[in-house]
Amino acid sequence: MVQKKTITAASLVQEGHPIATQSVPADFAWLRDSTGSETQTLYFHLENGCTGFVQLAWAYLALTTTIETNAMFYLPGQPCVFETHNGHHLKVKKDSQEFECKGLSMSWDKDHTKLSVKYTAGRERNPKGASATFEFVRKSDGYKIGDGKNYIGDGTAQHFFYPAGEITAQGEVGGTKFESKGSSMFVHAHSGNIMPYNVGAEWNMVFFVGHPESIPADQRTTANSSTYHVLQYTTPKSYGSVSCSNAALTDSNNLKAIFSNTLVEHHDLIEDKNGSGYSLPEHIVFTSTGKTVDGKSVKVVYDARPNQRLHDIDVLHEMPYVLRRLVQALITKPFVFERLENDTKVRVEVEGEDPYTLIGVAFNELTLMK
Repeated sequence: MVQKKTITAASLVQEGHPIATQSVPADFAWLRDSTGSETQTLYFHLENGCTGFVQLAWAYLALTTTIETNAMFYLPGQPCVFETHNGHHLKVKKDSQEFECKGLSMSWDKDHTKLSVKYTAGRERNPKGASATFEFVRKSDGYKIGDGKNYIGDGTAQHFFYPAGEITAQGEVGGTKFESKGSSMFVHAHSGNIMPYNVGAEWNMVFFVGHPESIPADQRTTANSSTYHVLQYTTPKSYGSVSCSNAALTDSNNLKAIFSNTLVEHHDLIEDKNGSGYSLPEHIVFTSTGKTVDGKSVKVVYDARPNQRLHDIDVLHEMPYVLRRLVQALITKPFVFERLENDTKVRVEVEGEDPYTLIGVAFNELTLMK
């Protein structure tokens, strides 16, 4: 088999130019073109301890188009709830900045600073299903590595980020109503002219929210919080096993650093007791190196031990039959492992400044498609 190349967006940035550029509203518009997939995802950590995400997903594979809603809610003291439902038809309006399907709608305001989200997919199908509304107000600029586009064989994969925003939420999960505020991140992902399972064989994702240890606990607010996120994937062997990574650090809702180089190390592999067939790391080290927005060298290290299991997603089990048969012929066991780590620490070292430690909560997601 002839190996196809992967060319990362970072490798195409000319010397002397910034590794990242500011994302614009058009980067978050639905594309829905060619064979591939597309997602719009809102991640959140709320002050009441609720963690999760809501996602609208589109895919066109083997002449079949699917629209799905995916949502996860974890409320402390309750079982984690994950729901995936057929969204049927996708309606896109307002220059592709407003979109809805059965059970989920997302709409940006005209300035592209506020996103309104309404999730009812669970409740519509089950009286005990989840429902929630969110208002996300982005506080930081968005970004993309280079032009945001990685070339994988004859296809492309793109990611665009709003790494920090304030969110208000109210909803009901498992019969428990909640209302809270907190921190959030929004991500638009798109792959074109390539099957989704050919984009990455392994994915590592982190969304951390915390505060410097130096800030007293009673003075920690959403406004003075920091966030650190990583989205890293490794292309399949047939495309060179190349690492593609996106990461950013924010401070008090302002972009502090953007990284195109994040090393992810898996340690202490233990056979999954839940029957996926994979060996899972109990210890993961994320090391991001790069420059701050004002040009200083910076390194961020997250020594993760995500020991709280939220949910394991058997991707084939959740897929429609036609797609399941197609993917199953090429991938043995696609799984997504959702984990949470409370009271975790992230170390930040900036050139010319004293190193400091952030303490907070991190959502970890590991996807294996081998």
